Amino acid sequence: MNYRKLWEQTHGQIPKDEKGRTYDIHHIDGNRKNNSIENLICLSLEDHYKIHLKQFEETKSEKEFRSLVFLSKRIGKDIDTLTGWTVSQETREKIRNTLKGKKRPPEVIEKMKGKLTGFKWTEEQINSRVEGLKNFYKENDRESRTEWRKKISDKHKGKILKEETKEKLSKHNSKLSDNEVLEIVDLINNGKSYKFISEKYNISQSQITSIKQKKTYKWIWS
Repeated sequence: MNYRKLWEQTHGQIPKDEKGRTYDIHHIDGNRKNNSIENLICLSLEDHYKIHLKQFEETKSEKEFRSLVFLSKRIGKDIDTLTGWTVSQETREKIRNTLKGKKRPPEVIEKMKGKLTGFKWTEEQINSRVEGLKNFYKENDRESRTEWRKKISDKHKGKILKEETKEKLSKHNSKLSDNEVLEIVDLINNGKSYKFISEKYNISQSQITSIKQKKTYKWIWS
């Protein structure tokens, strides 16, 4: 059972802070698989951060460092400013080298795929996201938001996606299945009108032209 649901069943609804952010449920012993109610505690984001900061200062573990980075982003402040210390270049390099080339085991990937298949946001998750966006626009003026977007753009500037990655993204985001695309090609070859195909598959006539000219769904034609 989800530990947040377990907490709510035992103690009632998880509260929110004055900014509308939902409190966190922290595993006291650090083991996220131990969902015993005695091992769970409800904390504000700031208090949750302080716990992981203390644990990181004691252990210097990579796991606690990741938790700190994640929580600092949720709080909306830079990790160096919030903690009062700066991660040295040597430490950054060490973490980078530790993670380099690491891939998740196939069974973990399949498990995640299973969880994501047919996934739908709950009403609570949607409302929480909406509130988060409202707070973001309320607390940051236009200039700050522009600067924030510029930083993201600068980080990705000059990066070129591999053709293999582009194809994976295209497959993931494609509206039609491979079989539907082949059906459309058959309908075009059999003289069916673009209007008929457009209504049948809920796509525009320009998309049909792109399929006919093999400009899209390139993995099918290769």
